[in-house]
Amino acid sequence: MANRPAARMNVQKMEMKNGLVVASEVMPHFRSVAIGVWVRCGSRFEGASSCGISHFIEHLLFKGTGTRSAADIAKEIDSVGGQLDAFTDKEYVGFYARVLDEHVPLTFELLSDIVLNPSFPTVEIERERKVIFEEISTVEDTPQELINDIFVESFWQGHPLGNPIAGTKESVARIGRREVMDYFKRNYHAARNTVISVAGNIRHREVQELAERYFSDLPPGTATDPGSPPKPRSARTMRHKPNLEQTHICIGVPCPSRISEDRFCAHLLSSVLGGGMSSRLFQNIREKRGLVYAIDSILNLYRDAGTLMVSAATAPQTAAMVGRLVLKEFRRLRDELVSEEELQRAKECIKGSLALSLESSISRMTYLAQQQIDFGRFSPLEEILDRIDRVRRVDIRRLAREIFCSSSLTLAALGNHDGKQLESLNLKV
Repeated sequence: MANRPAARMNVQKMEMKNGLVVASEVMPHFRSVAIGVWVRCGSRFEGASSCGISHFIEHLLFKGTGTRSAADIAKEIDSVGGQLDAFTDKEYVGFYARVLDEHVPLTFELLSDIVLNPSFPTVEIERERKVIFEEISTVEDTPQELINDIFVESFWQGHPLGNPIAGTKESVARIGRREVMDYFKRNYHAARNTVISVAGNIRHREVQELAERYFSDLPPGTATDPGSPPKPRSARTMRHKPNLEQTHICIGVPCPSRISEDRFCAHLLSSVLGGGMSSRLFQNIREKRGLVYAIDSILNLYRDAGTLMVSAATAPQTAAMVGRLVLKEFRRLRDELVSEEELQRAKECIKGSLALSLESSISRMTYLAQQQIDFGRFSPLEEILDRIDRVRRVDIRRLAREIFCSSSLTLAALGNHDGKQLESLNLKV
């Protein structure tokens, strides 16, 4: 990227009396404003008997409050041309809206009502339970998603990070209204557990006043305990699904967490390995041999752990060959220095993708919240780009030597595959 003066970020942070953190960024050339409420209670915080409850509650918060029905919530955001949505991840749940700047007060009030005053109607709980059953069935019918769940469950076996975010039909069937209300009360509070982030055409003072007005009743509470860090394991898990034309495989290893100093190195290593059309995996397995349509290296990073996972789909008879070629690329990264040209290309790719990804109010709001959750401060883009530029070839090899280890390598396969070939695949790196 060409050298140019660093843009001055207009960011402020305030902590309310109840411990709620409010972070805002002014983007004066936008008409839109994105507002997010981020709660630290994703699926890793669930017990074995309540798998899927964080996701269940995320759905239920849109099903009515003390003063609004589910239809009222939908009509209110539609009436101003806004967007309202939510998601559940492994470590937090997010509720967010994007509206024109003139509708910020209305949206603050709507989000606060949804997050602070859910009524959890019994009829809606039963109706939404059926919706989640269908969502789980959709994953079962989508091999690209299902293989990821199979891999994660095998890799983090016995730890909540290995559980599917939506839970299972059996676990969701056990969740009743009392369990929902108890879990909500324990986790939806302010101190060190909730962040409000806002980005767009706003004034900091207005955002802070609206947060005080509508979220001061959120109980302080204490930070939710994420439990002990997960321990990766070496495993080979194969699931037969005869109606699939391809065999889907995932091969992965542990890698640094999203707050580790090595996170920049991990992103670059993953990019060199399988981050795009010029990556080693794409060139050697698709372009030279025609064995796959797509092959990717994917990082899944958490606060205290992470995985680097290679995902691909191929004909059943070539699944073992693809696995061997992936392991060969692991060894190359461990044993040889990447070229200066490869590393520079990966740096420019990541820096460009990051800069482009931040050109909307929603992406800026998300970035702002994640920075606050992980580091308690906002890192300007130029600081991140500088950290990427500082990674050297020897850093990539050092990290590869640490993570590409046979004792913690996991293989997962799904499809109409030849189990004997995959079982005989030597997983030593």
